[in-house]
Amino acid sequence: MNLKNALISKRFQEAFKQHYFHISLLFCLTLPVILLMILDCLNIESFSLFNGRFLFNETWKGRMFYIFFIWLMFLESAIDLKRIVEKRPKNRIRILALFVVVNIPLAYVLSVNFLGMNETVVKLGLGIGIDPEEYFIYLSWPLSLEYLVFFTAFLVAIFLAYKTYGLRTFSLSLSLLGIMSLVYMVDTYYPEGMLKPLQLLALPTAACAAALLEILGYNFILIYRPGPGSLPTISMSGYGVGIVWSCAGVHSLLLYILIVLLLFKRSTISSFRKLAYFTIGAACTYIVNIFRIASYFVIRESSGLSTAQVFHDSVGELYFLLWICTYLLTIISVEKFMLVEKTKHGIQKLLSKHKRRSLLFRGN
Repeated sequence: MNLKNALISKRFQEAFKQHYFHISLLFCLTLPVILLMILDCLNIESFSLFNGRFLFNETWKGRMFYIFFIWLMFLESAIDLKRIVEKRPKNRIRILALFVVVNIPLAYVLSVNFLGMNETVVKLGLGIGIDPEEYFIYLSWPLSLEYLVFFTAFLVAIFLAYKTYGLRTFSLSLSLLGIMSLVYMVDTYYPEGMLKPLQLLALPTAACAAALLEILGYNFILIYRPGPGSLPTISMSGYGVGIVWSCAGVHSLLLYILIVLLLFKRSTISSFRKLAYFTIGAACTYIVNIFRIASYFVIRESSGLSTAQVFHDSVGELYFLLWICTYLLTIISVEKFMLVEKTKHGIQKLLSKHKRRSLLFRGN
């Protein structure tokens, strides 16, 4: 028994020695998120608008994407653990620089919440022209900057750890955090649909959502007056809701495009199939956004504003995440089990049997 325990202990030590670097890196990536979750849960953050609500329950202008980032990071690690462990750096200066960079988010969280850096964040926002309205300068801007700090530090840390191989391995998790950092910052700097190139998608999406509401039997008015700051607005039961580009799902489409392109880059799928998969997925992503907008109005009509707001801030974004996970699993299953080829073979076999029966019938 002692010999068996000794062998187990030796194997564990060898495994830990081999994996300790990557374990330490994942710990440093996870720690600031855990700290933020504790501060958020206890409502003791320096920005008062962050308190009284648990932002890890919210997707839009919330922190739920940190959880998805960590989940993807661990998943990508597990998939390619053997290769990624072999790529760990040997240079001590590089390792030191890496752990300094990867701990910047932790230092940022501590500084903002306990060392008075929150005032510097507000002054910086005002200095670069962020809207001084309370929501933007005390919630949207600090959250956007927080995402940007996390993404930049984690990106550089992964590059220092594993160079370009690390960027390829963790491309999905980094892309998720990067896209949301960009979208939050753009929406903060150009609020209420002020960025017209992105706002172009809002009108057709609002019109399609309105058409779906009409099919469902709801009475509404779709209003759109072209001009600066104008938004397509769906008005129902005495209230109107403007549709901005973020509500229209522009960031969902950006995430879809990036995730699918990264998947295709790693695969050996034919160009024709890639084009077919991409087109079908983009169309369905757009349709999911239409259903999400229509669902908001249906929930508001049936359950009131507070429930609809919870759907808008938390559940609505899960429409896309559930859809993209299902679609990617479908593509992987179709390719792995050669479902297209088997379907073609089955159809050809069925047609062949039908043709033989027709010939026999004619011969008789």
